[in-house]
This record gives sequence, C-alpha cells and structure tokens, in this order.
Amino acid sequence: MCPQTNIIMKHFFTLSILLLLAGIPAPIQAQNQQLAQTIIEIEPLFQYPTAPEELEGIQAKSAWLMQHFWDSFDFKNKNTVDQTALNHAFKIYSVPMRWAPKDEVIASNMRLLKVLEKNPTLLLQFTKAAEENLYGPRAEAWIDEVYLLYLQAITSNKKIADIRKTKYVDQLKTLKASAIGSTAPRFTFTDMYGNEGQYFPMSTFTIIEFGDPDCDDCRMSRLKMEASAPLSNLVSQGKVNILFIVPDADDSWTTAVSDYPRQWTVAASEDAGDVYDLRNIPSFYVIDTDGKILLKNITVQQAIEAATERFAKP
Repeated sequence: MCPQTNIIMKHFFTLSILLLLAGIPAPIQAQNQQLAQTIIEIEPLFQYPTAPEELEGIQAKSAWLMQHFWDSFDFKNKNTVDQTALNHAFKIYSVPMRWAPKDEVIASNMRLLKVLEKNPTLLLQFTKAAEENLYGPRAEAWIDEVYLLYLQAITSNKKIADIRKTKYVDQLKTLKASAIGSTAPRFTFTDMYGNEGQYFPMSTFTIIEFGDPDCDDCRMSRLKMEASAPLSNLVSQGKVNILFIVPDADDSWTTAVSDYPRQWTVAASEDAGDVYDLRNIPSFYVIDTDGKILLKNITVQQAIEAATERFAKP
C-alpha cells in the first residue's frame, strides 16, 4: 500500500481525542525531510465536537457524536465547501459509526441528508465524501448500509442532472442487488473447457471467489481453501460448492487455472461484475442454503470458517 499523507489540523487536540476514542492513533509527525514534504495543512470546516467526559464507554460517546457532530457546521450559509476538508470532516464523522448503535447511525445520516436535500451542490459534495470514507478503496471501513442512504438521496434528487448521477445509479443498482440478506444474483459464465453455464442460488451452501489467477492474493486464497481439510471434505460430500469466477478474463485465463481442483466450478464471467459488488480482488461471497447472501467482501479465512462452522457437529 502507498504511504498515507499525514494531515496536520489546527484543531489537532480535538482530532486526537476523536481518533483515540476509536482506537486509531493520532497523525504522527514527520520523521525525516522526505516525509515532511508530504505534510499538508488543511483548514477544518468547523470546530469538531468531543463527547462529554461524563459519558461512559465508547458506545455512549459514539452515539453522542452521531447526534451532535454537525452542530457547528453552518449549512444555511454554505453553497459549496472545500472538498478535501469535507472529506476529512466526514472521515472523522465516520469513525464513531463503527461503535454507535445502528439506529443512531442511521438517524444521524438521515437528518444530515434531510438538510442537504435542498442544496444539490452540497449533497453532491457530501456524497463524494461518503463514497471516499464509506465505500471507496481508501475507506478505513466499508459501511454499505449508510452509503446506500446517500446513493438513494442523490439519485432521487430532481435538482441534480442525470449525467452527474450516472456513477451513483450504477453503484446503487449493484449494492442493492448484492446486499447481505438478498437473493444471490444470477450470472452467466464460460468454464475452462468452453462450456457455457449460469450460476443461480441453490440449496447447497456456496462460496464464490471472484478473482484473477495471476493475482498473488487470489493464489494464496486458493491454497488456503485447498489446504483446509474440513472444507475439502465438505466439498467432497456435496455439502459445499466452491466457485472461482474470473471477471473480465483475458484469453490466457484457462491456462492459469488448469490445475485448480476439479470439484470446483472454475469459470470466467463477463456480467458478474454488473450484479455483484466487486470492490476488491479477490472478493468472497458466501451464499447460504436458502440462496441468500450470508457474507460478502470477507477474507478467505472468514469464508472457510463460515462453511465449516455451518456444518460443525453440535
């Protein structure tokens, strides 16, 4: 991963408290001249709040921050703001979302979006900040349920031109189709022998790995699944299906997978990425026996554990 740019804020003490509340180290000072050149000073949009000391526990303090984080932000007199500063403010806002009660998190974001609905420019800016911190590759934690609120708000706002919504319309479609608890979407594929087929959820517990045979992480994931005796036994018994699907494969993919386990379904698919949220490669989905998405965007170890625990003897 690329080194993160260190950010020095004028309200460093407040920022440090917020980060420490979440168990994240405060930004470090530059250790050498080269690193010092990457430091950027950003004027904060407003004074970030801190939870009252009398509140006990990270959950209570996080809930308070959900209720009061934007209290000092002047929405009435803001038609547009510095996007970099907003991204950072939203990053701080997103930290307590991981510990606050779910209903507080949803209510906080709904209140924010209610204020933003009459200001399409700010709504766009806040949606970009939400994408950066809740959905994108640089997000410290993906919180799809919250990001969906922003996608629904921006795609339904009639004051925003359709051309500016295109990306968000596609994201909304994919996230809704592949949300945890929804029925696993179907997709077509072509296996390594040229046979065409279609995946559809069945009554068999299924692990789908969307990967690339030339990807190091994908190769390691494959070896971990093969090395798991309990998982291999479940596959042999027909209790678990494993699919290795290559999205947007090139012509050489069949050679690269020639030694993959014959009990797996190994194939390429051109349309899987249209209905499944594939933000990282490899991307794992676990489909339960009712055809519903049980887990998504997890590690290979979590996928293995989900299968073996599902069939563990009491």
